[in-house]
Amino acid sequence: MRNIWLIFKHTAARSVLMIIISAVVAVMMIMFFELLTASVKKPEQNISEESKNKAIIEVGNSGLRVGMIDYDESPLSEDLKKYFTDCLGMEIEEEKNYDFQSDRLIDRKISAIIEVPQGFYSGAAAGELKPLTITTLDDYENAAFIETYAESYMRSAEVISSAAKGNEDMFLKILSSDVSAGGVSVVEYTAESDADVKNQEAFSLIEGFMMMLTMGVLFFVSSMILSDRLSGVYSRTVCSVIKPLEYVVGIGLFGVICCSVMNLIVTLCVFGTKSGNIGLPLGTVILVNELFVLFSVGTAIMFALLVNGRQTLFAIDIGYTTLGCMLGGAWFPIADGLGAVGNIAKFLPQYWLMDMVRNMPDNPEFNALPNILILALFAVLVYLISAIIFTRKSN
Repeated sequence: MRNIWLIFKHTAARSVLMIIISAVVAVMMIMFFELLTASVKKPEQNISEESKNKAIIEVGNSGLRVGMIDYDESPLSEDLKKYFTDCLGMEIEEEKNYDFQSDRLIDRKISAIIEVPQGFYSGAAAGELKPLTITTLDDYENAAFIETYAESYMRSAEVISSAAKGNEDMFLKILSSDVSAGGVSVVEYTAESDADVKNQEAFSLIEGFMMMLTMGVLFFVSSMILSDRLSGVYSRTVCSVIKPLEYVVGIGLFGVICCSVMNLIVTLCVFGTKSGNIGLPLGTVILVNELFVLFSVGTAIMFALLVNGRQTLFAIDIGYTTLGCMLGGAWFPIADGLGAVGNIAKFLPQYWLMDMVRNMPDNPEFNALPNILILALFAVLVYLISAIIFTRKSN
C-alpha cells in the first residue's frame, strides 16, 4: 500500500496539466449546461406578472350561477368547482337530482347544468380524460361564457394528465400543487413541462460530452505509462522494491480519482442549479458515471500496454473516443432499426449509460439495474483483459 501511495503522489506531481484540464472541463460543462437551460428557467421567471394576471380570467358577470351534478366526487371534480368559484367568481349549486337542476335551469335560476361523469378523475389519471356534459337553454351569452371556461379547464387538465404519463400518484401530486388545473393557465403549465423536457435534453447532451472528455483526459494516463515503458523508467521502477502491479495500480488510481472528482463536480452542480426536473436519481447518475470512469481508466491502461508508439496510441485514443461515443449514441439516440450500427452500439458502454439517461425520465417503470450491471461487467472485462496483457508483458 505504501508503494502504491508513492506512485500515486509521483503521478499527481507529473500530471499538473491533466489536473488543470480536468478542472477546465468541469467548469466548461457547468457553463454549457447553464447556457442550454438559460431560456428555460422556472415558468414564473419567464411569465410576467401581467401575463399571470391575464391567465386567470375575470368574468364580467360575477353573479353567474351554475348547477353541478358531481357523479365522481373526486379531487379533480373538487378542483373544477374551485376553478369556477375562486378563479371565475361564479356560484355553484350542487344537487345530484337532474330533474331538480332542470327545473332550476328552466326557471332561469341557473345558467347551465354541468355534469361531471363518474371516472372523471381515474380517467384523467390514466391519460384518458372524460368530457363534461353541459346543458344550457337559449341564454347564449352566458352559455358561451361557461362553455368557453369549461373547455379552458379541460385543456389544462389534459396538459396535467399528459405530464403524469399514466401515473396516478404523479397526477394527484400535480393536481394538489400550486399548478393544479384550476389555478394555472395552459401556457404556464406547458412552460413548466417544457422546462423539464429541455433540462433532460440538456443533461443528456452534457453526459455525452462528459463521456468523451473523460476518455480524452485519460489519454494522459495511457501516455504516461507508454512513456515510462519506452524510456526505461518502468523497468527501473519494477527492479526496485516496487512491484509491477503496484506501479499500474498507483497510476490507475490517480486517473480514477481525478476523473471521478471532475464528473462529481459537474453532476452536483447540474443537480444543484437545475431549473427543472431532470428525472434521474442523483445516486444512480453518480454510480453509472463512476462505472464509466473505471471502464475508461482500464481502457487507457490496456491501450498503453498494447501499443509501442506514441503516434499509434494517440490515433487509437482519438479514434475510440470519437467513434465510440458516436456509435454508442452519446449525442443522439441509436434506434433499434439501424441494423448493424444498432447491434455494434450494444457492445459499447456508452450505449447503456445513455439508454438509461434518455429513457428513465420518460418511463417511471424503467429498471436501471440491467444497465448498471452491464456497465459493471464492461469495467470488469476491460481490467481482466488488461491483466492478461500485463502478465504476458511482465513474463
